[in-house]
Amino acid sequence: MAKDNSSKTIWIIVAVVLGVLIIGGLIFGFGIYYLYKAGTAVVASPSPTTNLQTGTLSSYANARYGFSLKYPSTFSAQESQNGDGVTLSTSDPKMTVRVYGSNNVLSQDLSEYLDWVRNNLFQEAKNPESAKEILTEDTTLGGVPAKERQWTYIDSITGILTFVDQVSALKNGIFYNLQMEIAFSDNDEFSAHVFDNILSSYKIE
Repeated sequence: MAKDNSSKTIWIIVAVVLGVLIIGGLIFGFGIYYLYKAGTAVVASPSPTTNLQTGTLSSYANARYGFSLKYPSTFSAQESQNGDGVTLSTSDPKMTVRVYGSNNVLSQDLSEYLDWVRNNLFQEAKNPESAKEILTEDTTLGGVPAKERQWTYIDSITGILTFVDQVSALKNGIFYNLQMEIAFSDNDEFSAHVFDNILSSYKIE
């Protein structure tokens, strides 16, 4: 009788040990599978912010006006038909950066030229009286004294309140310009950082 009880006890212990091993193996297996899937998801879906701020850079050089710059490779680039510059754009967030040169045919100084740019923007506004200038300050562009202006206006096509940041310099009868346009609701430290990086790479021959 004692021998039978001993055998039963041994079989119970073996069954318990096997059960623990099987359950532990299942838990471990599911854990590894979950970590694998999570890791795959992170690799497959990098954040747009990481791409735009730390991704590889592309270069652009303008032969007509003699300037160059670098920009995130995640932006698309469209050269203008008359060769005066390039339009850089991205969809997340939707942002457009126009980089161009223009001859000073009206013999304007920087302030007069930027007033002219502002007036053209405001004429396109759906509600011109809502257009505002929110910043004006001195800066540099490619080592040349420049001015920065920031405006908001309502886009006549989309009806969206739009933020515009423009930096312009005047050298040897040529205006050198960078202009960022983005929905006001999307304008934040991120977009400013991307624009500043493009500005800091800008060079004038």
